[in-house]
Amino acid sequence: MTPRIQQDYVQRQEYVQRRVLCALGIVVPLLSGCAKVQRPSATEALVTTRLQLGMAYLKRDDLDAARRNLSSAVEAVPDDYRTQLGMALYEQRIGEYGAAERRYQTALRQAPENASVMNNYGAFLCSLGQYVAAQKQFSAAAQLPDNREVAQALENAGYCHFKAGKCDEAHTLLVRALHYDPTKGDRVLSEVGHRLNAQHFNEARHLLDIYHHSLPASAESLWLEIRFAALAGRDDERNYHGDRLARSFPHSKQYQQFLANEY
Repeated sequence: MTPRIQQDYVQRQEYVQRRVLCALGIVVPLLSGCAKVQRPSATEALVTTRLQLGMAYLKRDDLDAARRNLSSAVEAVPDDYRTQLGMALYEQRIGEYGAAERRYQTALRQAPENASVMNNYGAFLCSLGQYVAAQKQFSAAAQLPDNREVAQALENAGYCHFKAGKCDEAHTLLVRALHYDPTKGDRVLSEVGHRLNAQHFNEARHLLDIYHHSLPASAESLWLEIRFAALAGRDDERNYHGDRLARSFPHSKQYQQFLANEY
């Protein structure tokens, strides 16, 4: 490593430590909660940067670049839960589920009270249909004193219950998640849109009701109500929500779509 690169790593360390990494649509704060290091070693800084790059490549579906960077990080510091978690996410992405589970379990042994590990391991288990084991991880994460991770655990648990067909449990947990973190309402509306497009109308209706139970109407939530009404042929209801959209969000793109009859 050249002196210039090493200096750059050191200068960027504080920024990198606070960055939230994302992969697979799941918030993965691999670096949050770490103790502040005044003068990190070049190895520590390099590993952190490799993690950052690997997760960014994974999010962009550049799997070869993701593997190179994440492998480099785990080879340098295999006893750091962050590197194991990064590789677990990569292995999960490429369908190596056995390897991914071993990585998650290693990360959990290294950081047994880390909510990020629990949340991501739980999401992995839920994706495999292992609902009871997944909920165990989410429940443990929700007990830890980190409101952001508690909200994430409640959200994950809610969607996992939804996937398992337990709508009442999903409703309770998603409402709690939205109370902890109202910004999670954006994902709820996104899920409603996806389910509408897939013609899963009951699921979409249930999620939109959860949103309106917890948060004030938005341009997007009213637009989704308009789409529901239009699909059901309920013109009066469609126009009612259109009037609400006009009054509250007259300059929104959703109102322009309503005027253009783009249901």
